Amino acid sequence: MKGRSKAIMPLLILVSLLLTSLVSGAASPDVEAAGTTYYVDSELGNDSAAGTSEASAWKTLTKVNTVTFNSGDRILLKAGGVWSNQYLDLKGSGTEGSPIVVDRYGSGSKPLIHFGNTSVGGEGFGVRLRNVSFWEINNLEITSGEQPTDMRRHGVLVAGEGTGAGNFKHIHIKNLDIHDIFGTDRRSGGINFHARGTNTAVESTWDGILIENNTIVNVADTGIQTMTDAFSNSAWTHKFDAFRNVVIRGNYVEKIHRDGILVRAGVSPLIEYNTTSAIGNACDVDAGIVSYLDPIAVVAAQWAYYTTGAVFQYNEAFDTRKLEGDGQPWDFDVQVKESVYQYNYSHNNQGGTLLVMNETDENIFRYNISQNDLDGNGVFNLISGGGNLYVYNNVIYRSGTQNRALTHASNTGMAYYKNNIFYNGASGQYTNSPRMTYDHNSFYGLNSSVPNDPYKIVGDPKFVSPNTATGRAAADGYKLMATSPLINAGIPVAENGGKDFFGNPLYNGAPDIGAFEYQGTVPQPVMIFSDDFEDNDFSHWTVSGGVWSLVTDGSLALSQNTPSGEALAYAGDASWTDYSYSARVKLLTATGNAGLVFRYADHSNYYTLRLNDSGDKVELYKKSGGTMTLVSSASYAVTPGQWAAMKVTVSGNAITGFVDGVQLLQWTDPSPLPAGKIGIRMHTSAARMDDVKVEQ
Repeated sequence: MKGRSKAIMPLLILVSLLLTSLVSGAASPDVEAAGTTYYVDSELGNDSAAGTSEASAWKTLTKVNTVTFNSGDRILLKAGGVWSNQYLDLKGSGTEGSPIVVDRYGSGSKPLIHFGNTSVGGEGFGVRLRNVSFWEINNLEITSGEQPTDMRRHGVLVAGEGTGAGNFKHIHIKNLDIHDIFGTDRRSGGINFHARGTNTAVESTWDGILIENNTIVNVADTGIQTMTDAFSNSAWTHKFDAFRNVVIRGNYVEKIHRDGILVRAGVSPLIEYNTTSAIGNACDVDAGIVSYLDPIAVVAAQWAYYTTGAVFQYNEAFDTRKLEGDGQPWDFDVQVKESVYQYNYSHNNQGGTLLVMNETDENIFRYNISQNDLDGNGVFNLISGGGNLYVYNNVIYRSGTQNRALTHASNTGMAYYKNNIFYNGASGQYTNSPRMTYDHNSFYGLNSSVPNDPYKIVGDPKFVSPNTATGRAAADGYKLMATSPLINAGIPVAENGGKDFFGNPLYNGAPDIGAFEYQGTVPQPVMIFSDDFEDNDFSHWTVSGGVWSLVTDGSLALSQNTPSGEALAYAGDASWTDYSYSARVKLLTATGNAGLVFRYADHSNYYTLRLNDSGDKVELYKKSGGTMTLVSSASYAVTPGQWAAMKVTVSGNAITGFVDGVQLLQWTDPSPLPAGKIGIRMHTSAARMDDVKVEQ
């Protein structure tokens, strides 16, 4: 290249780019149409003016409605302006890369459209986009106020109907404040997309919807929704895919008569970072003026219907009302499949946490936090006829008087619960069913022994500060402390989303249980005592009763061979308080018993976790003041002559027992023995012990 003329370089580059384009077939970038900018000033404007400058602004929205706009046009309403008893009924379509934009100019409050009791064809709206594409509506305030006339009303209505109906694209609605609008039925409300028509009409669809950063308050019937009449018209075909590439993001929806955010007939819609509050018969309205609101029986906050591949994430929902039924923040409704709720936070929803309706299948509920959702339908309300449901790594925290189901199963599909934390401070029940499985869940509080989970953990999960979340961004209290028994205690889940509720990557070591994946270095237990008896010496063990010796059983093991009376051996330090103690134990006597002794203070004060072949049980006893009391037990198939790996952890007043790696029981002692040594005990039985380990 050295010596080649600099003047030739741009030409060479241009030729190279042209050849690359021709070879690859790449399209040239869209050229944005220049368009015309129109100004509207409610105070100083003049409808007889050109409208193309601030000095020649139009005055009314009626003037705007007479114009058919073209690609790249902009309609700017003056900030602080008020248009009473007027509305925007917009005409024309933009093109790809050159949408038509409605926005504001100047400084001050958002332009206010107060459409009052006006109507078109018996229907009121602040903004209507009928049979058009490529529009963006931004930065407006829209209201109607309380009106006595019974009709459908909308803040923004996007309709496909009649002459000109068809397939529409690119409708963006952003940064609107919509409030105090009251319509007559469920097809009205804040922001509504609606494909309308009879069987013989042309069917409408949309591709490319963005509804972002809007505030919708005190509206009837629904806050944000998509709807198609394909549900009632047998000739129409788009029940499942009338709406594609839908994003509903960052909206605040409050005081809604019916549902908060509802996507019907969608393909892979994304609903994220929204907040809903006071959903369901919650409008603040003078019934003497607005006497026509629909009677309603069921509502939910943020949900889908006849939709595949929906993702609801980073949302918050609270104060959803339970009327005659439902009342949940989240809902896999009829014909919702392969969809997911993840990273959401819910609280104080009267119906519970999740509704799953019939004709659903392969849906996922993961890494969500529910704090004190109420109890109208339990936590999970799984209606008969639902398909497979995967529930994993959630936190369900209840500290009130809730007493209905914390878990449930439908009568058709399977419900799979993995790695969840159920913190039950009330009296809620857990369901065991052939149509549900539990695997590596944490159950804490009342009824925690009920779930049939072979790998359950029933101790305190050790949250940082539970029941303190005031919003989704303030849920750090549900992170786990470094000493939590749930760290590295879960089971891997394939295609797990890649991160936890807080955005941390998965996994840091083995999976954690709950919505938080601990990111620090987990403190490793320190071995404080071990004995495999391979030194052929057990002189540091104190024995009481029985006849003790070392025998070869695969390796050297400590054996007590007399099946009569009580025999006990112990070692270690009387000051040990919290520790994990494990050993292999082999019972040698049919119908006999043998097990681990821990926090041994003296012959009259200790705990023992034992295998009992009489009845096939693992049993936890406490001996205090010389009195032995059975405090907990679980079924276990004891096999004399076979080694069993036993383990007990004692932390404060919590005692957890494991056999062969499976947690079988836990008990909380209201007046625990404080400290003591470890050992083995049997009664009227012979047994052996090997591979003793004590860790702190």
